[in-house]
This record gives sequence, C-alpha cells and structure tokens, in this order.
Amino acid sequence: MVKPNAEASIYTVGGTVQANEQGLYISRQADEELLSLCRQSAFAYVLTPRQMGKSSLMIRTAEQLIDEGRLAVIIDLTQIGTQVSAEEWYRGLLTLIADQLMLNVSVADWWQTYSHLGVTQRLTQFFGQVVLTQLQSPVVIFVDEIDTTLSLDFTDDFFAAIRYLYVARATQPEFQQLSFVLIGVATPGDLIRDPKRTPFNIGQRVDLTDFTMQEALPLAAGLGLPSAQAEQALEWVLKWTGGHPYLTQRLCQLMTQIGGSHWTEAEVDRLVVNTFSGQQSVQDSNLQFVRDMLTKRAPNLSEILTTYREIYTGKRTVFDEEQSLVKSHLKLSGIIRRRDDKLWVSNLIYKRIFNAKWIEEYLPTPLKILTAQRIFFTSLAVALLILAMRVLGVLQPLELQTFDHLMQLRPTEGLDNRITLVTLDSAYLDSHNSLSNQALNQLLEKLEPYEPTVIGLNLLRDASSLGANLQQSSRLVVACASGVFAPPVLLDISREQIGFSDVVLDPDNLIRRQLLFVAPLPRTSCEVNSSFSYVVATRYLANFGISITRLEDTTVQIGNSSFYRLNRRTGGYYTPSLYGDGGYNILLNYRKSPQIAREVSLSDILSDLITPDTLSELIRDRIIMIGRNDPMSADDFFITPHGVMSGTVLQAQMVSHILSAVLDKRPLIWGLPIWGDPLWIWAWATVGGLLAWRLRTRAKLVLCCGISLVVLYVSCFLLLLTWSAWIPLVPAALALTLTSGSIFASSITLQAQQKLKISKSLRDKLEAVCRVRGEDMTDVVARLIIEYIKQNKLP
Repeated sequence: MVKPNAEASIYTVGGTVQANEQGLYISRQADEELLSLCRQSAFAYVLTPRQMGKSSLMIRTAEQLIDEGRLAVIIDLTQIGTQVSAEEWYRGLLTLIADQLMLNVSVADWWQTYSHLGVTQRLTQFFGQVVLTQLQSPVVIFVDEIDTTLSLDFTDDFFAAIRYLYVARATQPEFQQLSFVLIGVATPGDLIRDPKRTPFNIGQRVDLTDFTMQEALPLAAGLGLPSAQAEQALEWVLKWTGGHPYLTQRLCQLMTQIGGSHWTEAEVDRLVVNTFSGQQSVQDSNLQFVRDMLTKRAPNLSEILTTYREIYTGKRTVFDEEQSLVKSHLKLSGIIRRRDDKLWVSNLIYKRIFNAKWIEEYLPTPLKILTAQRIFFTSLAVALLILAMRVLGVLQPLELQTFDHLMQLRPTEGLDNRITLVTLDSAYLDSHNSLSNQALNQLLEKLEPYEPTVIGLNLLRDASSLGANLQQSSRLVVACASGVFAPPVLLDISREQIGFSDVVLDPDNLIRRQLLFVAPLPRTSCEVNSSFSYVVATRYLANFGISITRLEDTTVQIGNSSFYRLNRRTGGYYTPSLYGDGGYNILLNYRKSPQIAREVSLSDILSDLITPDTLSELIRDRIIMIGRNDPMSADDFFITPHGVMSGTVLQAQMVSHILSAVLDKRPLIWGLPIWGDPLWIWAWATVGGLLAWRLRTRAKLVLCCGISLVVLYVSCFLLLLTWSAWIPLVPAALALTLTSGSIFASSITLQAQQKLKISKSLRDKLEAVCRVRGEDMTDVVARLIIEYIKQNKLP
C-alpha cells in the first residue's frame, strides 16, 4: 500500500527534472553530443518519443551554454498555441525570442514596418537585421514541442526558413553565429510535408537512448535500501523497463512510496503487473502516448501494426531502415528500438501491454486478412471449385459455345483447291435416293481421262451390279456406315478403299470432332476401322510419298504432323461421348470459308456443259468428292459451329483438315496439358484477388475487372488465331470474377465488423474516462449531442 505522506523523492515522472527540487538528472551520451554540437554552432535535432528526457536535456544544455558565456533561447511552441493565424504565430515566435535575448526592438512595430513582405521572409529578415546585428555572441535557439506544429497548415514555411538560415551560412558568414536545435516527437519527414518541396534534410541527429545500468545507478540511492540490495532491486526494475527514463523512475518512485526494507524479484514483478495492467494501463500517460502513436497517429494503421507484429513475434529478423516511414514512426512511438541494425521491442512492459491480443484487437480486420496468404488460399479454393465443376461437366456446354464463338471470329481462309465437289441433283437419283449405276459409270468415264488423284464416293449404295469401271478403279474410295447393310458392290472392292462415314456428336448435337479410327462393330456390313475422310486424305498424301505411322494408341504421325487423340481433358471437354471402344477422336479445325471447295454439278459434267479445259482444271490431280450437297435433306445434314452442312461438305472439311495440317503446316487445335489448365485458372483467380486487395471501391474494382476480362478474352482469341490453342476462357473468367467478388464482399463484411469493434473500443474508453471523472456516461453523451446540435444548426 502506498504511504499517504511519502516524502519528496529524487524521481521525476512528469515534466522536467529541473521542476523537481530534489530531482536527479541522469547524464547520457546524448548530453555530450548535443553540447558539443551547440558549441560548434551546428544545427541539430532531438526527435524522440515522449518522456525520454528531451526537455530536461534541452534545459541542461542551455544552462551549460549560458555558463560558458554563450546565448541560448528556449522556445516552447505550446506557448504560442495552434488556434492562431500565420501572422499571429510568427509574431508570437519573434516576441519570445526578442524577450529572452532582451533585444532593443519593438517586435510589433518592426513586424508592421515589413508588412509588405511574406511572414517567412520577415522571419529570416528579423534574424539577419535584428538578432545578429545586436548580438556579438553565438546564439542557440532551442525549439521545443515542434510536433505541435504538425496540425498547422503553414509551418512548412517555418522549417523551410530554418533550412534557409542554414544554407545562408555559405554566402553570409554572420549566420554562422546562429544555430537551431529542434526538439519534439516527430520525424524529419514530418517537418516539411509538401512532397513538391525540398525535404528537411539538414542538421545532425542526437539519439536520446534509454538508461544503461551504469547510467541508472544513481537512481538506486533513492530506494532507501542498503547499497547492494538497492542495486539488485534497480536491476530487476530495468529488466522490465529496459532503461526507459519515465518507466524506470515511476517504478522506483512507487517502491519508495510503498516502502519496505527488502524487495524480492517476485515483488517487483507483482508491482509491475499491478501498475501497468487493466485500468491502470489506460490511465498511464506514457502507455496512452504509445497507444495513440500506434493507432490514432499512425500514418498507415495496417502497415504500422503489421510491422510491429513481425518485430513482436520475432519469427523473422526485422532490420532498421532510416528511409522507412513505418519503422521511423514505430521508433518515434518508443515501442521499438534499434540494436545492431535490428529492431526489437523496447522493454518487457511494452511487450506485456501491447501483446498479440492487443494487436489482434486494433489491427484493421479487412487489411489484415487481405494479405498474400489470404489471396493465395481464396484463389486456390475458387480454382479448385471451378475445376470440380469442369470435372462434373457443368461448364462444358458454356465452354463449347465460347469455343464456337471464337472460332467464328477467325478471318476467312478461302477455298481448298485440292478438292472438287461433284454434287448430285434429283434427276440422277434412283428410287433409293442414291446415284444410279448408269449415271455413276458415265461419271467415272468422264473423270478418268483427267486423272483425279482420289475419287471419294460419299453415297451408301445398294445396287446389285456395277460396271467394270467402278470395279477396276484404284482411285475410288467408298463410304459405308455402321448399322447399314453393305451393298453387294463392296464385296468386289478392296477394304483399303472403304471407310466409315460415321460422325460423333457432342451433347448439344454439334460436330466439333473428327473420328479417324474406331474398333469395327461386329455383325455389321461396315467392318472397317478407318474413317472415310482419313482413307481419302491418306491415299491422296501417298502420292507425295508421305509416310504414316501410328504410335501406340494416342498419336498418329502423318509426315511431320502429329494427330493426338482427344482425351477427357482436352480444351473444354471433360465428358466427351466417345464413339464406342477405341474411338480415336481429334478436334476438327474447320476451314473458315463460305465454301470449302469449288463445286460442279453432275448434270453439268454429263451434259458436257463444262469445257474440257475447265474440267481438267477442276479434276486433274485433285480429290473428287461425290455426294449430295443439300443441307435441307432430312437424312444428310449436320449442325456444326459454322452452321448446317451436308454430309459431303462435312467430309470435305475433314479431308481438308488433314491435308492442310500435313501439307500447309496449318496448326491443329490443341489444349494445355493436364497441369496447364489448373495453373491458368488459378493465375486468373489470383489476378482477381489482387485487384480486390488493391482496389477499395466497388466502381474501381468493376472497371479493372472488366478490363482484365477484356484482356483475357483477347488473349484467348489471339492464342486460338495464332497457334490454334484452346485456352480456357470461361473458367478463367469465372475464377477472376468469383475471387475478386468474394474477397471484396468479405472485405465489406469485415469492415462492418471492424466498425463495431472500434465502436466498442471507443465506448469502453469513454466509460473509463467517465469513471475517472466521476461522471455518468449517459449525461456526458447527452451533453455531447446538445453541443453538436448547437454547432450544426439545422436550416
């Protein structure tokens, strides 16, 4: 229990040591440094946390200078105040200087005489024309509490003027007699805040450090204990305070007030806990200053508390950086200090009060959670969700439609001049809706002299006999279909000249794939495993000496082109319906053209309406595709991404696809490897997370997400156009949108929670203040409301 009539002690826990008649001044290295600089008329500054002994150091240094015959002026800027104009502030400053130096001048009259000049120019003129002309000795002007100027909007000029007085020494030697010492709780960067002006970069810094054990030893004398016990007790105190002047002297003062002839370490520990815990912590002026510096006065609350948390936890070494605004502010608060270029929590008292729980309470929740770690996990979760949707086939319809859209945007490629279509009309179709034997034999007789390379007959025939021309033609390739009985004529043709014309439909009944091989279905008349288009194309390529190799069951090598089998995870396909067992699908890269090849009707050929030269141009060394080209035919039309096509045109597209890839090096459509799609989707999810993290307003986020989606769209189209790469567009767009939206939405929710947290904290602080003042909180709130109404009168 504290003694009610404790005698005055040597300890000073408020104000300057000089105000305490029995106060004990502890000299530190800063005393010698500052005195030496003042003797040299150097500009200096002491910018440290509160209650570190700045004012005591200032007064002690000024007294020593005066004893040496020098002049010293001590200006406490709190005397001038902040509720003044620039004119009043500058005039008040000069009045204090003139009074202390006893200058022979009326500041008010002199100020009025030079009213035609700006206030800053009048300040510098006053030093040059009045101070330095009337005084012959060097003068040091100590300016204390400079942090009170930070709330004023005109004091940038004041510190710029001080910098001018320093620079003027180079051209006006008389100014070497004048020096300034700036003292307060601020950083040099705070003094001139306008980024367009030269920063305050003059003067030498004087660091006011905590007491070392050796420096603090004189404090042991006031504990009223035997010398050895007093030193031991002081050591236990320093263990908690780290030598902080205020905290050390406060604990020592409490020990003297409590009294006792013996102290143990456990008793000192209990004294610390009782003094700096609970309500005592809220009321302590030093702890309140540290708390305000970390929260209310923090230039960036999130960065300040995040950096402090890194230092507090010690999980990694945090190095000091003089140019870091965050680290300079933390040092200025006093909660951390520098040792061997590293930053540490200053003392155990601060570490106990401003602990992990306190950091959690004050660190803004939205800014705390929106870190790289949160973006990482959120984007990963969204990417995994979208991948799961792809596996289940949820996105496949939309991806296929988007793929069709991009394919349709490609420029027109023109005709494939290796192919000619010979189309049939109703006059030459028999009752079975097929080409009559007579007409077919006549056609072959017309075509053979012009030596076509391959003749593809895309008709399902069932005639019982054919002419010798058909049976003996090695150029002919005939189509058959599974489930349709083969015409007897097929028995007289080599199976190498037969191919199935079956196609595979996607779930939306569109054809996007080309079937090259399939295991022949038993008990059908079309027991071949190669497709009609593949047989036609490879027989044509054989004339160029191009070899064909089938590598296992996943790749067909035709010349230098590799045709990879479509798997369940190619492009936007995740659940393709393969054609039976062993179906070998590839993506069909349609030729973008209004017409796949030149077309001539069978009637024109048989009626000799086409000249021999034209006929030779259309037939010689070409692939002749014979079949119907009536998209409206009920049994011979197919829906493709490029519209409705007849079976003959579709087969011609497939033939052209193979020929263009082998002979023209036209790219085949390909997708990313199995690991590529997840990385691509995750990357765009991360982009969405970063946008939501960096952009705080809905409008900016929507704008930037829109721009990102346009970039994604254009990128996917250019990749498809240039390299025929089918890159996931829909999943990436969903990933970007969902990630940015979820993070932004959670940020709004967390901001609301943070406001509630801050409101609760303010309410608790108001309750504490009211208890200290003995007032009822309801009355205080009512008084504040009435005052607000008075100050904000409604019209």
